[in-house]
Amino acid sequence: MRLRLEKIQRDFLWGGGALVQKPHLVRWNLICLDKKKGGLGVRNLALMNSALLCKWNWRYVNEREALWRRVISHKYGEEEGGWRTWEVSGRYDVGLWKAIRKEWLLLNGRLAYHVGSEQRVRFWTDKWCGDEPLCESFPSLFSISLSKNAWVSDVWNPIDDGDGWTPLFARAFNDWEIELVEHFLHKIQAFRVQREEENRVFWTASKGGAFSVKSPYSILELGGFSMFPSDSIWRVRVPPKVAFFAWEVS
Repeated sequence: MRLRLEKIQRDFLWGGGALVQKPHLVRWNLICLDKKKGGLGVRNLALMNSALLCKWNWRYVNEREALWRRVISHKYGEEEGGWRTWEVSGRYDVGLWKAIRKEWLLLNGRLAYHVGSEQRVRFWTDKWCGDEPLCESFPSLFSISLSKNAWVSDVWNPIDDGDGWTPLFARAFNDWEIELVEHFLHKIQAFRVQREEENRVFWTASKGGAFSVKSPYSILELGGFSMFPSDSIWRVRVPPKVAFFAWEVS
């Protein structure tokens, strides 16, 4: 279906059809790029489909009480933390949710978490403390951690005079590791578990943390020309046919 729709788009653009075969002067992948990258801004249907499927993963993350979400989680099961279902990999599972679940990696790589009271965010492997997971920021410390799958709320220890972090390690630190450990503790001490609040998730690829389909589409859209003179072509006061011709020859 996607290929048929793209053929209709190409024929319309170049003036061809079922009975008339006209040459396509520019590669379709280039046409689908943003105008600032040298394209015409025509949406790539494959990328748009992935971005729309990604949106359903975002909705699954946020709409915890929705009926459709409860039906999906009951059918496919839910991983610990409740952010996603188990991967759909059965031989006969060829439905819509299987396609949606495949786009989870695109979403997950750009999620950040605000930690609340529930056990839903991993201390080492989720992005809650800075721009990357702690296991990537401090791989040597992660390798000697006693609880690599610990929840943030488990490592957060309420004490009389305040709250503090209590990560556990398999051995004492060597002298040359002390500076790294101090950096590690300094980083996590800037964060607190808000026990009176719920866990929240943010989309880091857009301002304000809100998800939009445009954002993952832009991430998937590769290539183009960073120095393409788009303003000189599309922002000048000339007839559209003239601008299109200038784009073709540029």
